[in-house]
Amino acid sequence: MARKEFTDRRTFLKATGSVTAALGLAGCAGGGGGDGTTASSGDGSGGSGTTTTSKTGVVGNETLRNEYGLELPDYELEDTLNVFQWTDYWPTGTVEKFEEAYDVTVNVANYASNEEMFNKLKAGGTGQFDLLFPSDYMVNILVNQGMIQPLDLDMLSHWGNLEQKWIDQAPYDPGQDRYSAPYQWGTSGIGYNKEVTPDVDASSWDALWNEEYAGQINMLNDMRESIGASLKRLGYSLNSQNEDEIAEAKEALVQQKDLLQTYDSVNMDENLINGNASPIHTWSGSAFSAYWELYSDGSSPIDYRVPEEGGVVWIDTATVTKKAKHPNAAHAFVDFTLNAKINAMIANYVYYGTPNEAAKEYVDDAALENESIYPPEETMESLEFIRNLGDATKYWSEAWTEIQNA
Repeated sequence: MARKEFTDRRTFLKATGSVTAALGLAGCAGGGGGDGTTASSGDGSGGSGTTTTSKTGVVGNETLRNEYGLELPDYELEDTLNVFQWTDYWPTGTVEKFEEAYDVTVNVANYASNEEMFNKLKAGGTGQFDLLFPSDYMVNILVNQGMIQPLDLDMLSHWGNLEQKWIDQAPYDPGQDRYSAPYQWGTSGIGYNKEVTPDVDASSWDALWNEEYAGQINMLNDMRESIGASLKRLGYSLNSQNEDEIAEAKEALVQQKDLLQTYDSVNMDENLINGNASPIHTWSGSAFSAYWELYSDGSSPIDYRVPEEGGVVWIDTATVTKKAKHPNAAHAFVDFTLNAKINAMIANYVYYGTPNEAAKEYVDDAALENESIYPPEETMESLEFIRNLGDATKYWSEAWTEIQNA
């Protein structure tokens, strides 16, 4: 199938049968929306664990599977799947397609940060959910904490769709076993509304410390992202384990507090769209969600860039919990997200980069050619994955507490 050109977000959503998603826009990890599925109770009681198909049985909607090129697993599926996912990280109808294709009832609960997800698992156990979507650095933590299990790659028929570099360049998932499947990737940087703040110089993180924008600036409510941005502004690694460097970055953020409207990891695109905040620290997809919502006559007032000091390159992944009650259904859903057409549908909704080479045939050309979504090599070299801090985590946690209480 030839790649289609989509002039705006709604055109794509109409073409994919997901126009209702445009009524409640929000970016990755953004507030509101979701996909309309019923939230899991979080008590691990969802589903009986009974199977809906045998290795040779026919299940679900074969016509739908054929339309999207979805494989019928050669392993038994449980009839329920409990998912813990970022808010609004796929278009409306995505989960319903999986349910219809495989006769599996999916319960979805949402979180707004990796730390929120981790604390929920720590408090209630990994059996609450079958499938998680942690960011890169959290994968390493979850492995070390014994919270997720290795993926059975033989159960993932679409694993070969992935671009090889995202398989090879996975410092967050080292070792012989593979615990995570790449889902979507992006960057962190500065987003702004040119109608609100037309003169923003987003080439440096200094823009978020500029007194001219006092009361209009938002930072991500995310310890690793915000302290990381402060470290990069000061010329340090965003994975610094140096106590003095962390203290310096902390002090810069404390001093910045008087300029801030708030810390927010939920409403970035809405704030840009409504002009409630600008400039803001944001994930790339949220900025582009706002960009397309206000796109008209060939342009949009929303802009985004990665500062020259560099920033975060991240990848979100799909993982199966250690005590998953429905591990086969979880693997089937991972494989579903690796399907080229499904992955492209998601990428065209969230405006993040896809690590799925096969999906690019169906990804909007405007996204593929946008250097803020797929940065050039020069920019990529200035970016860092967030890594496990080890014993230095205590310095970061203490600094974050002081920043929040300042």
